[in-house]
Amino acid sequence: MTIRTTARKFKRTGVAAALLALSTAMLPGYSAAQATGFTHPGAPLTLSDLQTLKTYVDQGKQPWKSAYDQLANDGKAKLTYVMAGPYATVSRAPDMNLWPWRNDMVAIWDLTRMWYFTGNKDYAKKAHDILTAWATTQTAFSGRESMLDLGDYAYAFVGAADILRGTWPDWTDSDTATVKNYFANVLMPASNPYGENMFGAANKGALALNALGLMAIFNDDADTLNRVVAQTRTLAHIGLRSSNDIGMLGDSLRDQGHAHGQLKSLTMLAEALWKQGIDVYSDFDNRLLAAGEYFARVNELAPTPFLPFGTTDAYYIADNTNRGWGGWGGGNIALNQIYGAYVLRKGMQAPYIAQRRLWMPVDSTSFMFLKDVDTSTATPPPALAIPATASITTGLTDVDIGGAAPAGSATYADGKWTVKGGGAEIWGTSDSCHFAYQTLTGDGAIIAKVESVQNTNISAKAGVMMRTSLAQGAPRAWMAVTNRIQAEQNMPNLSVYGGTNYGNKAFNIANTVPSYWVKLERIGNMITGYVSPDGTNWAATDVGRIDGPLPDTIYVGLVVASVANGTLNTSTFSHVQVTGGDGGAPTAIPAAPATLLAEPGDGAVPLRWQQSFGATSYEVLRATSSGGPYVTVADNVKGGSYTDTTVTNGTTYYYTVMAMNAAGSSGSSPEDSATPVHPLVNVATGGTPNDSANNPANAKYVFDQNSGSYWFYSGVMGWLQYDLGRTETVQRYTVISSTDKIGRDPKDWQFQGSNDGVNWTTLDTQSDQAFPNRIQMHSYTVASPGAYRWYRLNITSNNGDTSFTTLSEIGLYAAKP
Repeated sequence: MTIRTTARKFKRTGVAAALLALSTAMLPGYSAAQATGFTHPGAPLTLSDLQTLKTYVDQGKQPWKSAYDQLANDGKAKLTYVMAGPYATVSRAPDMNLWPWRNDMVAIWDLTRMWYFTGNKDYAKKAHDILTAWATTQTAFSGRESMLDLGDYAYAFVGAADILRGTWPDWTDSDTATVKNYFANVLMPASNPYGENMFGAANKGALALNALGLMAIFNDDADTLNRVVAQTRTLAHIGLRSSNDIGMLGDSLRDQGHAHGQLKSLTMLAEALWKQGIDVYSDFDNRLLAAGEYFARVNELAPTPFLPFGTTDAYYIADNTNRGWGGWGGGNIALNQIYGAYVLRKGMQAPYIAQRRLWMPVDSTSFMFLKDVDTSTATPPPALAIPATASITTGLTDVDIGGAAPAGSATYADGKWTVKGGGAEIWGTSDSCHFAYQTLTGDGAIIAKVESVQNTNISAKAGVMMRTSLAQGAPRAWMAVTNRIQAEQNMPNLSVYGGTNYGNKAFNIANTVPSYWVKLERIGNMITGYVSPDGTNWAATDVGRIDGPLPDTIYVGLVVASVANGTLNTSTFSHVQVTGGDGGAPTAIPAAPATLLAEPGDGAVPLRWQQSFGATSYEVLRATSSGGPYVTVADNVKGGSYTDTTVTNGTTYYYTVMAMNAAGSSGSSPEDSATPVHPLVNVATGGTPNDSANNPANAKYVFDQNSGSYWFYSGVMGWLQYDLGRTETVQRYTVISSTDKIGRDPKDWQFQGSNDGVNWTTLDTQSDQAFPNRIQMHSYTVASPGAYRWYRLNITSNNGDTSFTTLSEIGLYAAKP
């Protein structure tokens, strides 16, 4: 059997044109994907990817070979697998026939890969038969959380279908049509069951986008792919904008598992889009690199600051998450894709991802996304036209809505708006307030910092509002701050995911006085509400859709409700900006960047910081002692990142950043430090393993560069050795615990070197070593390294098991150019 070596590239009339213009009115004016066709396979693995993987497996190259062995030994990858379905209906929340669907989707993926790696058509036929059985039987995927499973498994069932379509010669056009119909009429509607743009927060929406995007690629569906690209780049509650400058995602402060789910979904989608020639990795100053590094840094337990952030589910002002999380292989799929995208393709650095990769297991799925080289290219889409704003000093019109009394007013002086208003309440369905507004045509936004709210009532509020008309009860959205020292939001008569429980919400803010930033943004028929402690770290906490005829003109401005009608409330606002503003406010010196992150690169220190409102550039300062004295290493830096390449490996540097504009410079950001280092290289490759039982086949698992496999040894004492076949000066070695029982972990040992395999020199001795976590890496420095050909770990006791000792991996690290 000869496997096809040419990818199929499918084009249809109008695909390129359709992908250059949005097919719906939801995000008018936004350029979509720039593609000339669809590549199959390519959702997300291309034929080139598959060919490289097969070559590595055939060559026995590690860790690909050991991970493939795991795949081949999995029951779902065997020709004896018994299909669990199909069923006409599958549901999640409530669960119905869910596990049969999951098991069969994984089996399709596993069997398809076995076809490609072995060339045995029986695997392809079995995968095909399971897939088409579901495609011709299932008519519904229901439940409140259907999009979660579809997003989690999309790379499996779409990836398998795309590989079969592009590589198996017995695949037919009829098969393509059958699967397209299944995706289009059963699974894609279930990926977004709540209507146009109505996605659950953060990870939920990212999972939905991932499922829709991958299926759109298989289906050659230009309109849906076009829409998914636009949503991924613009919807701030689920896509790439559900993040801040330092790489926090919407779910980062919820818990690390959900943060990983959001990261993995966005990255898998970005990878599939790359394979179609669309580079969203470059969006927002390489935001997915920032997100991957932040996730890796937090979970490698490096000191990492956080900023208040959140989603439409919740706004988080504290970090109580499970830092140090190691689920899903430590995030091995997403982090390896990010590493491949930025380090291998773009030549950038990802120090914390690289650190995490030293121990992350390479399992039967993640090896498909593990690369050591990638020269593929893609083109960034056109720049996004996110609505710009400018200060406003005149031109607001006063109106009292819903019988608000006495008559209110709005005046501007010295950079601040003072708004006086009555009104009974704007919470819920109420609509009684003073509104100081201007008209807005098309897309636009309004930003304001609420400086003060007079205490006419504990629920008195001041904020920003958009509404479709000035009539009481008109569809509207508002974001406000109250005397309860809370933010409140409301979107009456707009379509909101989660209904009034989401659209009508109060939550705590990261402040001790009723002063916070609020924002509303209209793009097409969507209005998004935001809060922020600083005017740049915007968390999208409310999203609504204007249904019915889309008005060309809406009303936007400042709102005050005294919640004591008959009494005026006087509230003040600063930094008020609106799309089409006059720009007449005096320029204020920007605040210092809220936080700064420095990373330990190789001959470089990559820096990221949260940008400051009103800043036009930044100055980067460096010292060799905490607190200074600092010297400027870069000025007139645009944006929120800079890489310092004027550093010496091994030296610790301390950084701070100042924001600049025409009015002057801010104070200094919080300090962060990093010690750049040229990483040592694991030289335990290409050699010969053995153990004290003379069982090289068992010992090899400790030197396969894959913590997902392990050495299982009968006894509580024994040694593992590695013949490099050459001399190397090992300066550091690592020991990684297995997934087996803690009691079987090594406890006491000598690390030894030899040049004849008989006479051994002890280079390091350890005792009472403990590995409380599974697949946990400890690193040990060799105080007096020398050049040796053989290295040995001589284990003299384990952690209490009386029968067996296990060990996942030993790394031997030496300096290389």
